Amino acid sequence: MPETSKTADQALTVLLELTKSGATTPAELARRLEMNRTVVHRLLATLHGRGFVTRTDAGYAPGAILVALAERVQPELRAAAASVMSELGGKIGETAVMHIADGDDAMVLEEYVATGHVVRVEHEIGSRHPLAKGASGRALLAYLDDTAIARVLRRSDNAEALNRQLELVRQLGYALSHDELQEGVHGLAVPVFDRPGHALASLAIIVPTTRAAGISDHLDELLAASERVAASLYGESVRA
Repeated sequence: MPETSKTADQALTVLLELTKSGATTPAELARRLEMNRTVVHRLLATLHGRGFVTRTDAGYAPGAILVALAERVQPELRAAAASVMSELGGKIGETAVMHIADGDDAMVLEEYVATGHVVRVEHEIGSRHPLAKGASGRALLAYLDDTAIARVLRRSDNAEALNRQLELVRQLGYALSHDELQEGVHGLAVPVFDRPGHALASLAIIVPTTRAAGISDHLDELLAASERVAASLYGESVRA
């Protein structure tokens, strides 16, 4: 494994905690992260100087520069997906989320959170989980290149079971999951293809258990949304 920088890792840890918690005092950050207060103050001062965090009455908060950085991640895909996801999520009244592959992880690239229900599910843009877990991860992993699939299978605790799951995704064209990443959350996901048989992203609907019974009823709408995203990027629908 390549040698890493302890200081850089600490700074990123502080920044990631702020993205989760919002404005927080240095003392509270030090307590949560079990880090020395002086170190936290020094890291925050450096991040503030570079614009990665800003000062508020409630403490330090993520800075506006993070928005600019986020907009540079897959901008064409995000732009193509945003309106389609908004229409899809608004129509069915549920959260729509898009993931891309980042190493062995699935990372949230874009999200639309429907507000029609008091109980709803949402992720944080930039959050990640293993490709082998959840409907979004497997809908993406099943259609990555052979090298990526083989690497994830090698690192899996049960490669045979995972391989069967991926084969089922290819047969059905979609993936389902429940209680894998969050207790009480169900997901339905489909790939977004950039060429036949290869996915550049996955598009999913995520719902709480109380509304999970009808999640599969939205499959046709989800597939159509996926094809619309691909058509927006490539001028035509791309299928498996």
